[in-house]
Amino acid sequence: MHRTVLFTLLAAACLLPAPKAKAQCIGPDGLSGSCCTPATANLPPLPQAALPGLGICWGSCNVTATTDLRVTWAPPANPSCSQYTTTVTVLDAGSGALLLAGPMVLDYSRTWFENNPVTGTPVQVWRYVAKADLSSLVPAGVTPPCPVPSCLPPSGPHPTAFYYGYVDYAVDCAGGTADQNVLVLYHGSDWLQHRAAISSRPGTFHPASSYAIVAPHSTVNPFVPVNTPAIGGPLVAEAVRKTDIPGGLCMTEENLTSGNLQPFVLGCMSPPSLAGTQVTLSIYSGTGTCPDSFGSPSAFAAQALAFPAILPWPYLVTTAIGSWSAIASYPGPEHVWVDEGFFKYYDSCVSNEYYEVFYGGSTDDGWPVIPSTPADPPVQNFKDLVDNYSTPVVGAHPLPLLGEIMKSDHLIYTNVP
Repeated sequence: MHRTVLFTLLAAACLLPAPKAKAQCIGPDGLSGSCCTPATANLPPLPQAALPGLGICWGSCNVTATTDLRVTWAPPANPSCSQYTTTVTVLDAGSGALLLAGPMVLDYSRTWFENNPVTGTPVQVWRYVAKADLSSLVPAGVTPPCPVPSCLPPSGPHPTAFYYGYVDYAVDCAGGTADQNVLVLYHGSDWLQHRAAISSRPGTFHPASSYAIVAPHSTVNPFVPVNTPAIGGPLVAEAVRKTDIPGGLCMTEENLTSGNLQPFVLGCMSPPSLAGTQVTLSIYSGTGTCPDSFGSPSAFAAQALAFPAILPWPYLVTTAIGSWSAIASYPGPEHVWVDEGFFKYYDSCVSNEYYEVFYGGSTDDGWPVIPSTPADPPVQNFKDLVDNYSTPVVGAHPLPLLGEIMKSDHLIYTNVP
């Protein structure tokens, strides 16, 4: 987030001694600056994590099963400017049995400050959009428990299942509490994940079922699956950004001047139906501030191209996952969704337009966000997306479009009131 005034005001808190904390706030991410300028990200080292979690399974957009989990990931490596890689492992919390494991890619999106209402101290949050290819560790002859999808062995043939969502790292600026994490990963129904011709993992396996992994979840900080309709409105600030450029550098972010997120129908995508309220379909678009030599700034817009015959997305598809309610633990009483869709994306830094498939997550409420100035509106509805497929509009459009982790090229991160 481009909140220079706030980072300056909190600098003293970030430098206080912290014998109990694993890390401290480090201030701005270094990605604000002149249009289309290389930048080096100022990001914290990411430690390993081990969290109590919840596996959630839906059938026709209604919860059919849950499983208490233990979710861990290794200290993420940082192979490029703002991208991290790690291995995530999912275990049954009761038996300790291994359920899922595989590579997870974290693309850094943005940072902001929240106020811990219990301690009164500022907390810096670092958000990463997550993509994971998870393999089943369930032995042959054992019925896979939730959230192991039936496209994986021992039920199905595919070596991995694509999950997406987000990861948060929250750091107490005063050093009074240890770092806290959030992880949300989702694997959609056949309609969204296993479409013939466009998926690297095609077939019919779970047409009415979808799966999620959420952490934390415990008796003191429970996560409850809830079909909450997604929120819309005019976009309030924030930006788009190229993930990395040659030489291991980032590109400075391009702030948005305008945009809109307009929900227009509720329903279900497991399979597609107007029954239910788990899925919100929305018109979603935004315009940046950096014009190219033709006078055109960067811009994005979700599409309903070739829907439903070929592509599965009717504009932005936002799926409700649920919410936390505990005040004492990050993220506080917060609602969670995941997002995916097919976009046109114009990158003014290279004067080219792309077809891109974006994935990510949305959150609303939670601990109070600390505005950069008293005049700032109280914004707590964040949407963070990264692409997983990109091809120029003009030219060949190679397949597959989905099904596994692919290269990241652009990030979209926005707010609505």
